[in-house]
Amino acid sequence: MQRIHPTALVDERAQIGNDVEIGPFSVVGPDVIVGDRCILKSHVTLEGPTTMGSNNVFYPYSYIGSAPQDLKYDGEPTTLTIGSNNQFRECVSVHRGTVQGGGKTIIGDHNLLMGYVHVAHDCVLGNHNVLANYTGLSGHVVMEDFITLGGQNGVTQFVHIGSYAYTGAGSLIDKHVVPYTTGYGNRFEVKGINIVGLRRKGFERKVINQILEAHRILFRQDLRTEDALKQIESAFGDVPEVQALVTFIQNVDGAILK
Repeated sequence: MQRIHPTALVDERAQIGNDVEIGPFSVVGPDVIVGDRCILKSHVTLEGPTTMGSNNVFYPYSYIGSAPQDLKYDGEPTTLTIGSNNQFRECVSVHRGTVQGGGKTIIGDHNLLMGYVHVAHDCVLGNHNVLANYTGLSGHVVMEDFITLGGQNGVTQFVHIGSYAYTGAGSLIDKHVVPYTTGYGNRFEVKGINIVGLRRKGFERKVINQILEAHRILFRQDLRTEDALKQIESAFGDVPEVQALVTFIQNVDGAILK
C-alpha cells in the first residue's frame, strides 16, 4: 500500500512501487521510478529520468535527479540510476549525467550520503560507501566500494577512489586514491593504509600485513611505479587483495605518478 501525503505532488507519469511513503510537500516528477518500500520523509524532490531500487530513504530537502550543473547541458534526457538500501540525508543533491560524460550518474547499494553532500553529473558510486557532511564530488568521479570520505571533502573531476579508502575531514582530493589508502590534507596525501577499516570488514591479519607491505613498496621506496608493481607482484601476486591494488594502478591512468 502506498502512503502519499495530501500535500505531496506526484506526477501521474511517475511509477511508484509497493509500500512507498511520500511525505508532506514532496515532489515526484515524470520519468521517475521509485522502488518498493522507499521513503520520502518530507520536502523531497525527485526529478527524472531517475530509476531506483527498493528501501531507499530520502530526508528533508534532498534534491535528487536534477539537471547537471554543466554549461554544455542542453536539456538532453540523461539519467540517474540508484540501487537499493541507500540513505540520502538532509539537503543532499544528486545530478543526472551529461551526454559528453556518457549520460549516466550511477549510485549502487547501501550507501550513506550525509547532510549537504553533493554528487555531480556522471559520477559512479559503488556499494557501502559513506560520504560525510558537506562533502562534494565534482563531475565524473568514480568511487568503488567500502569507502569513507570525511566531512567537508572536495573531490575534483575525473578522480577515481579505490575500495576501502578512508580520507580525513577537510581534504581536497585532486588525484586518484589507490585502494586501502588512508590520508588527508590540502592537497590529499597518503599517510598509510586503512587498518581499522580492514579489520572491521574481516580482513585477516596476514592479509592486512601483505597490503601494508605492498603500500610500503609503492609509496615509501624510491621506485618507479612500474618497478614497484613488479616487486609487489613478485612477492604477493597470489594474494587477491593485493592483486586488486595492482589492477587498480594498471587500469586507472595516472593512479601513481612517479
